[in-house]
Amino acid sequence: MEDAERAALTGLCSGLHALRAECARWPEARQQLLARIETEARARRPIEALLAELMGATREETRQMISTSLPGFGPGRADEESFGCPDRACDHVTTTVPAGPVPRCNLTGTLMRRQ
Repeated sequence: MEDAERAALTGLCSGLHALRAECARWPEARQQLLARIETEARARRPIEALLAELMGATREETRQMISTSLPGFGPGRADEESFGCPDRACDHVTTTVPAGPVPRCNLTGTLMRRQ
């Protein structure tokens, strides 16, 4: 997977809950596009162009927005326990309270792996 697609998948996984909430206020066509993006991401197919379409931006603008402008995208938080993508397809890392339940992937629902 190329770096740009990996970053797109990481951004999607990191901000998926917030993006879903934001998309719920958008027209049905954009909600369907988000559903398609999720399907493609689960299958580990390219999503960068689809994200650009969803955001109404060029692919370059989308690359810039992934870490700053999309709902839910932004810096993480430090914690003693961190978990990553179950199949290492993206670089999303999340935390939980110490000794808390292992988080699940926002996209696939599978348990994340301890880092």
